[in-house]
Amino acid sequence: MLYEQALVEQLNSALAEIPGAVLDPDVAILLQDGGADAVIDVAINGRSLRLFVQVKRSAFPRDVRESIWQLRDHLREMPGIDGQRVPMVASETVSPGARKHLQDARVGYFDESGSLYIPADGVYVLIDRPMAKRQKRSINAVFTGRRAQVLHAAWVCRKEWFGVQDVAERAQVSPATASQTLTELERRDWVEVRGSGPSKERRLSDRRALLDAWAQHQRTSKPPEMRTYYVPESAVAPVVRKLDAVATQVGADYEITGAVAGQAHAPYMSHIGQIQCRIGADRADAVLAQMNARSVVDGWNLAVIRADSPTDFAFRERNEFGWIADPLQTYLDLLQGGGRSSEFADHLRAERLPTP
Repeated sequence: MLYEQALVEQLNSALAEIPGAVLDPDVAILLQDGGADAVIDVAINGRSLRLFVQVKRSAFPRDVRESIWQLRDHLREMPGIDGQRVPMVASETVSPGARKHLQDARVGYFDESGSLYIPADGVYVLIDRPMAKRQKRSINAVFTGRRAQVLHAAWVCRKEWFGVQDVAERAQVSPATASQTLTELERRDWVEVRGSGPSKERRLSDRRALLDAWAQHQRTSKPPEMRTYYVPESAVAPVVRKLDAVATQVGADYEITGAVAGQAHAPYMSHIGQIQCRIGADRADAVLAQMNARSVVDGWNLAVIRADSPTDFAFRERNEFGWIADPLQTYLDLLQGGGRSSEFADHLRAERLPTP
């Protein structure tokens, strides 16, 4: 109740800042199951509106779809002129996908960033403000840590149906983590579902939306720390072969990523002079020492990301030269690279990551 009251008061303040808006001083909190949590009377440019607001902690496509049904059912029972009654969703965070659903349905929304949408006959308000860091963390948590592993596992399943245990094993995470993450994908309308309980299965139904959102997260996130080295070899291929031989000898997990992996998946560049890779942090120093790799800032030909967990290599692939990141991981890494990496990422996506 306190949360609902606080968010409604924020909405009330936002409405008061609209030029020409006149607010009724009384805000009624309702406790009707399945209906609105608050009613706000406001006049904008002389047009009287009654906002029926449902408050949610966070709003993703599945959440707002349910809200749209509930609010419309609620309003059917209310007297008045349709143009004067505006259903709305207020939440700490309204995801981009949820905003689109609400706009398509002509249902208003408000979130803690101050973003506000009010559609009504003779009135149209749209204030679109950047999300705060806390909101972005809420939206993007699914793309980080073990949850990202679950997304990756779901992606490689392609159009196959999968259960929680299937994904947990592929991602090398706990069934609890897999289940929680898949529930988040449901809320975003990225998967379809069949069955229930232990036999419940899912499959990706909107690969494009998932990849678009993941790519946006990568572009705006700080890339992992990458240390650069010079290995005394004249070309990339000998360095790759040496890395594979030494890593095998010392028992280190590794994968080549970046432009070299991209070239293996979808040839694009005429010349590549630098290698980017992940190496298990527990064996990285041993590998670099045996490769005679010297730490440098300029003139490097080997860049290393130290991976803290063996699960970071769950989706790597073996080719004739060694272990490389799979197309999805390579794409995500290229998005955080410099130079022509973004251009290369677009090419790789078009060639190896189709999202019809």
